[in-house]
Amino acid sequence: MTTASHAISFDPASGTLHVDGRSIQLTGIERRLVALFAERLGEAVAHHEIRTKVWGEGWSGGDEALRVTVNRLRKKFEGNQRKPEILVSVRGVGYRMVGHRAG
Repeated sequence: MTTASHAISFDPASGTLHVDGRSIQLTGIERRLVALFAERLGEAVAHHEIRTKVWGEGWSGGDEALRVTVNRLRKKFEGNQRKPEILVSVRGVGYRMVGHRAG
């Protein structure tokens, strides 16, 4: 685990994520996912809650779509996807976005 704290901000109107000053464009699903993590920055968010809030209550696709989307996001802003520092897995729970609010 790293001791570096990344500056994170999300502009829902433009769908742009800013990580350490870099602007990252997101797809629709990525925007919904990042909006949830940015709202709960530093907190672990459970798989079930993520699926419900991002894909909807009736989603029956399981966790594969979530894993794929998280991996796609990591490719956009993590230096090393195998050792993520920003969008980290919380074993047995879900995911957490680690950093501090920029601004």
